Amino acid sequence: MVNYSLGVCQLLVNTIDALLMAVFQGIIEWLPISSEGQLSLLFVNFYGMNENEAITLALLLHIGTMISVLWFFRSDFREMSNLNAKITEVTLIATLGTGITAVPIVLIFKNYWDQWTNILQIQTDILFTVIIGIFLVLTGLILKNQPEQGTRELESVTRKEALILGMIQGFAALPGISRSGVTITVLLVIGLTQRDALRTSFIISVPAVLGATVLEFILSGFSIQPNALIVGTIIFPHLLLSFTIFLTAIIGIITMQSLLKLKNLPYDKFCIVFGVGTILLAILLFIIQVVT
Repeated sequence: MVNYSLGVCQLLVNTIDALLMAVFQGIIEWLPISSEGQLSLLFVNFYGMNENEAITLALLLHIGTMISVLWFFRSDFREMSNLNAKITEVTLIATLGTGITAVPIVLIFKNYWDQWTNILQIQTDILFTVIIGIFLVLTGLILKNQPEQGTRELESVTRKEALILGMIQGFAALPGISRSGVTITVLLVIGLTQRDALRTSFIISVPAVLGATVLEFILSGFSIQPNALIVGTIIFPHLLLSFTIFLTAIIGIITMQSLLKLKNLPYDKFCIVFGVGTILLAILLFIIQVVT
């Protein structure tokens, strides 16, 4: 990022940043290591953004991988034009459940984050890094106890189960909680086959990403200028933003195809290793700040 001054300190996204963002998001979105958390850490610790700006930019990049899902499961989304289809019912109810838990979490974080960090007298980047690390380890422990796949199909999911699924998905609004990790675990717990668990988890992510992006824009404040989209203090030129989203979508499709062919990946170990590494990063940052 380079500084771009329009009366206040703002951040202008450049081409190298955009390429790195697209590759990073397109690959890690499908791993249960919280792509939002990892991107936010990158933006906070390497680009010097504040935590709210980092989350806003991370959500923008999710639009690209959302397009990947829309393309990969396009037949399922065509089926959703039938309001009586089971996938439509499950998605709508899960989206309602996501809103019930995610909206309060986002509002609390936005309104009280700075206040909490001032009370604790801890550097915000260090506290943010520690929290993401802890949530990653917790997600890994959840995945470690993930049950074997069941025999139920999507058609058997009840409205109550869909609502609970959505409410649990809403907790992924916390950076560090893997949306795919917790939703797939819930679907396997209620007995779905691995295929239907993966399919359902990906599909219900689309309205969740759309809703989170809209809410983030409203809370952060945004304006559409002739040459760029401005969200908070982040300036993203229109052409570069379009290119980044397109590239993220392409990389996301390729990565998704590859991962769906693989079986028995140690996702729990991914989370725990990334979580421990993140906490160690926070300790290192603290030592550096003390020494300097």
